[in-house]
Amino acid sequence: MIWQEVDGLRLQLKAAHDLSWLGDLGRVFCVFDQLISGNLCFGVQDGERRLFVKYAGAQTALYAGHPQAAVQRLEEAAGRYRALRHPCLARLQGEVTLPQGLALVFEWFEGYALAPLEAQLDLTLGLPLVTRLAMYDGLMDLLVRASEADYLAAGLSRHHILVDTDSGRAMLSSLNHFLPFPATTPHPKLPGASWFLPEEAYQVGARLDDSANVYALGALAFLFFNAYKEKSAAGWTAGQPLLQLAQQACQPQPARRVPSAARFQAAWRQQVMNLPDLY
Repeated sequence: MIWQEVDGLRLQLKAAHDLSWLGDLGRVFCVFDQLISGNLCFGVQDGERRLFVKYAGAQTALYAGHPQAAVQRLEEAAGRYRALRHPCLARLQGEVTLPQGLALVFEWFEGYALAPLEAQLDLTLGLPLVTRLAMYDGLMDLLVRASEADYLAAGLSRHHILVDTDSGRAMLSSLNHFLPFPATTPHPKLPGASWFLPEEAYQVGARLDDSANVYALGALAFLFFNAYKEKSAAGWTAGQPLLQLAQQACQPQPARRVPSAARFQAAWRQQVMNLPDLY
C-alpha cells in the first residue's frame, strides 16, 4: 500500500496513480478511498458549487478485482444515470475520460449515508412519520421507474442511500450494479446487501424479474419504518395496512409478492392517503 495526496488530503492506494486531472474540476475537500467497489470518490469545490466525483481506474485499497472491470462498470452505470434521471437519483453532470480511467461528475448532495454509521439510521428513524413517508415515496418512485425501464435494482445497500435530515430529502447514490431484464442470479449471488436480497438472489442461475424489485421495495419500507431495524411487525411505525403491504412484498416465494413494483406503489400511496392524522 502507498499513500498519495490530493490538495493536502491523503488517500491509500495499492499503487501510485495520476490524479492531477482533479485540479481541472476544482479543489478536493474530501476523499472516499476505502470502498470495495473499485471506485475512488471525491468532494470537489468548484467556485460556489460543490461536485461529487466518482472515479474508476486506480488500484484502490479494498478492491479485489482488476481496475479495468471497475471502469467498465462505471461506463455502464453512466448510461443508467442518463436513462433513469430522477429527483432521488444522483444527478450526472458530466464524464471525464482519462488514459487510465473514467470519472463521473455529479451534483453534490448535502446528506449522510445510512451506513456504516448506525447513528445516521437512528437519526432518520427519529424523524416525523410524514417526513419518512416522503423520503420513502421518492425512493420508491425511483425503483418503480427502474422497473418500468426494465432494470433490476441490484446492488442496493444502506451505504448508497443518502438522507438530508434538515431538508427531508433522500437520494440513491449508486446504480453501479443495476442489471437489464431479463436477468439471472450471477455467481456467487446478486450484488447488494442481504437486507435487500430475496431468496432467489442467492440461487445461481435463478430467474430475476420485477418481483425482486418488489422485494427491495418491501425491504426499503422496513428500513424506514421499523424502529427495531427488523423485517417484523414489532417496531413498525406506519400503521397496519402499510405493514401488510411490506410483509407481502418480502414474501420468500416470488409468486406470493405484490404482482409488480407499479402495483405496490399504487397500493402503498392509496394506504398513505388513508392514514389518520398524518398532517
